[in-house]
Amino acid sequence: MGRRAAAHGDQQSQTQSPEQFTSTAHDKDLYPAEQPPAAAPPPEPLPQRTPFAANFVGATLVVSAPEGPGQGATGLARTLPVDRGRTVVVVDFPSGDQTTFWPHVVSALSGRGPIRLAVSHAGSMRPTAPAQWLAEQLQTEVVAPDGVLTTVPGAAFVVGTQGYGSWVRFQPNASPMPFGRRFPVPQWEAMDPNSPWPTGEIGISEPIPAGLWLRAQQPPFDPAAQDSRPIVALPCRENVLTVVVGGPGQSAIPTDEVCRLLTALPQAARSRVRLVPYGVDASLGRQVADQLGESIAMYTGLPVGNLRAGGPAVIAVDPRGQQTWRPFVTEVTFTPNETFPAVSGYRAPVPGLAELSPGVFSLGDGVVLEVVPSGLWVREHDEPYNAAEVRSQPVDPEWARLTVGTPGRTTPGAVAVHGAALVERLEPEVRKLLRLVFCDSKVSAPPPPPPPAPATSPAQIASAQIASAQIASALGAAKQALSSREPKDGGTGFFTPVTPAEPEPERPTYASMDPAIAAVTTHVLDDPDEAAFPSSDPDAAAVRFRVDGPLPLQPLAMWEVPAETNGERETVLPDHSSSDKERDTVRRALGERYGVHAATVCRLLAQRPDAEEDPTAFEAMVTDLTALLACVSQDEEMVVETLRTGRLGRLRPYVACIVSGLNRLPVHNGVVAVWGVNGPTGPRRYRTGDVLVEHGLLDAVANPAQRIEGVTEYLLWSVTGRRVEVADRVAVATEERVLFPPGTPFRVLAVAEAEGDHPQQVLLQEMAGAAADQEIAALRPSVLSQLERAAANLRVLPVSHQVPAQT
Repeated sequence: MGRRAAAHGDQQSQTQSPEQFTSTAHDKDLYPAEQPPAAAPPPEPLPQRTPFAANFVGATLVVSAPEGPGQGATGLARTLPVDRGRTVVVVDFPSGDQTTFWPHVVSALSGRGPIRLAVSHAGSMRPTAPAQWLAEQLQTEVVAPDGVLTTVPGAAFVVGTQGYGSWVRFQPNASPMPFGRRFPVPQWEAMDPNSPWPTGEIGISEPIPAGLWLRAQQPPFDPAAQDSRPIVALPCRENVLTVVVGGPGQSAIPTDEVCRLLTALPQAARSRVRLVPYGVDASLGRQVADQLGESIAMYTGLPVGNLRAGGPAVIAVDPRGQQTWRPFVTEVTFTPNETFPAVSGYRAPVPGLAELSPGVFSLGDGVVLEVVPSGLWVREHDEPYNAAEVRSQPVDPEWARLTVGTPGRTTPGAVAVHGAALVERLEPEVRKLLRLVFCDSKVSAPPPPPPPAPATSPAQIASAQIASAQIASALGAAKQALSSREPKDGGTGFFTPVTPAEPEPERPTYASMDPAIAAVTTHVLDDPDEAAFPSSDPDAAAVRFRVDGPLPLQPLAMWEVPAETNGERETVLPDHSSSDKERDTVRRALGERYGVHAATVCRLLAQRPDAEEDPTAFEAMVTDLTALLACVSQDEEMVVETLRTGRLGRLRPYVACIVSGLNRLPVHNGVVAVWGVNGPTGPRRYRTGDVLVEHGLLDAVANPAQRIEGVTEYLLWSVTGRRVEVADRVAVATEERVLFPPGTPFRVLAVAEAEGDHPQQVLLQEMAGAAADQEIAALRPSVLSQLERAAANLRVLPVSHQVPAQT
């Protein structure tokens, strides 16, 4: 295994050059001994004025030019550990001939006792080594590095390509002696190989400050490479021999070679080993334990630092070598032939929770939170009979997993409430990569005592895999509302539930629209089948889509005759239901905005008890309505303009979810108003019977409080338009918008030409099929009469000088 004694006799056993290593804490220019002096520098008479400065930085003495040390030397001094019985010294050589400064170093260190000299290559085995000369001049012990000095948390490490490649101890009139690679010396250092050691055809064990790196032999080891830097910088722990296995993009290290390295170590060293998977499968620990026939401990990521509580700070790494999130379980121990590993290290998931047993915390109401390798598990307090399915899930560097409930058992309401509410208390960096998993609540567990359950695949857990962390945060508020079943008032929410017992609020109509027309306009609320989320519960309340305003004015309509349109136009059909791929694209595209809007969507779901029974449908509902909300609030003008071009491109998934979201809202039957673009020479002329379409979203108003000046007014009879209420809390008013999907056709019933200050008015009826036309014809008073009355009422409303966007 290439022990230190062997290294003394074989100075060529290591193949790397010193220039490959650079200090992580200081500038290489600070260390002049990279090329030691050819001969011991003779003493020179000192000038009258002291030509050096000697200042302590912490416990380290820094010798420099009279003007003081530079930033690099000061930074290095702060990172060096204290050496009991020795003065740790950093030399900041002035520019010019550095050899002339050594006599001043002697003067600065005279009478300071044994020295540890933190200067790269100062302890080389040449007869002219500066450390040997210094020991003779000071007549005291000097310890110096035979190689490049680098520092990591917990150790100053010597990287050598020739000689000992370690700290070397020099004494007057005595031969130098190796003194270990690391300072302070960890308990395991004497038991690890001092030199690179091939483990087989694929791997090679490279010494690093934290222990060993078992990596592929090709490409050659380069400590300055992007993938190497985080490994070389891992902290050195006194009682833990860290063995990193693999590397991003490297050839996989066979399990046989991992076992060969471990068995070559003394048993005392193996007991201190912690494997670190680096760009390799997290099942490595189980494979090694089964093959060795002994327990093996493994970190769940890179142990990059120390927590104040004393344990390592571990961060997960994806196959590309990118650091992602901090797992709650930091270390696991694999026992041969065990189904899942034991948790041997963890951190508290949130502050303030009472710990019932190691890694298990109380959430109240008989619900507990358990840290597991994949993330967190919220379950009932009683030990589940089939825990292996959750506890055997390894850490996923791409996602932090929150499992709510137990597979194969009905999830109690308290578990769902506490689990979802917990999300709001998690760290933001965890929430960004959170995957919420609800266990299947439709499968009942067998009565106790349960028979042994056959192993099942994780795919059998019905999961709502919500890619945004903010959606999960919003779900906490939703489930809390769900547990109380008390409808919330307007507050700051975007959705206001309407219970059957609650009277329909009064709202403005077209001036003095008569009650008959108002009844037609609002009858949909009495029909639960037309609610946003149909429910089999006859007492379920319809829930409106309510948006906090004021919002930007809707874009002016741009009507076209269908015959004028291009048959190759890209669009989304009105009855479209979004796909998994489309929703995933939207979640990623909206980014941070997704969570903001999804938070309000979840309040709607809190009022629908049936929504939580199907996690996949739950995810689809949230994403569709979130896309719709983002569009209405911010992106409507852009979406409308893109739809009119007939080339959706990358925007198609967004539009698909918007249309799918519209289909989840209550239908509006009755009169609505919309304003349209005039032609270049004035209002366009229409004839009775013309069929018109708007290729963008058509955004109408059911209860306008004012009209738009200088544009054509369109009065529409809606059959399939979907309702969105906009609550303007500044004006203390509610505006009811009605949105139609792209390409909805309307037939012109009548045209009132412009007269004086009154603009042209066009009365249209939505074409929604033969059955709808018959239903409309049966209404009394007639649709045309109601449109005419609404048109007259619209003319007496005050004029707004704020013109909608003409996209």
